[in-house]
Amino acid sequence: MNFSQIIMVLAIMSIWIATGLGLMILFSATHFWLTSIKKERQKVFRLATYPKVTVVVPAHNEDVVIAQTVEAILNLNYPKEQLELLLYADNCEDDTYDQIKSVVSLPQYQHIDATVIQRTGTGGKAGVLNDALKIATGEWICVYDADAMPEKNALHFLVEKSRKICGCFW
Repeated sequence: MNFSQIIMVLAIMSIWIATGLGLMILFSATHFWLTSIKKERQKVFRLATYPKVTVVVPAHNEDVVIAQTVEAILNLNYPKEQLELLLYADNCEDDTYDQIKSVVSLPQYQHIDATVIQRTGTGGKAGVLNDALKIATGEWICVYDADAMPEKNALHFLVEKSRKICGCFW
């Protein structure tokens, strides 16, 4: 066997190994997905008290996804009177600000404390977070990226787990 034949055999073997790994990943992912559908959803137990949480969403040119993200956050399973939303359109050159405003102005969200801020400062996401810390009124701060789609009970579970970890009993 000469050198070029050895290279050819190695190349064919590597293609088959890569194909095998790809199939293994595909079947494993499919198995995980099918078994996770059957699992019972985690039950939500009422907390003794709910701390006020300020949710900050920094968005820079995210008009494609921001409306869905804001809706998901507005629909979180958390007492609305204990929720403050600071929604930042940070130096946007697209319709991010208008998209946020249109969702927040829907009648079903009028009772939620949501502030939409069109920011022109410097510093990017860090600048947004520093600005938000100056005006936040919540006991806790939660930050979601503009392309996040939090599950309905995500904030409830975050607060519940945080309370257990830090030993807080509010």
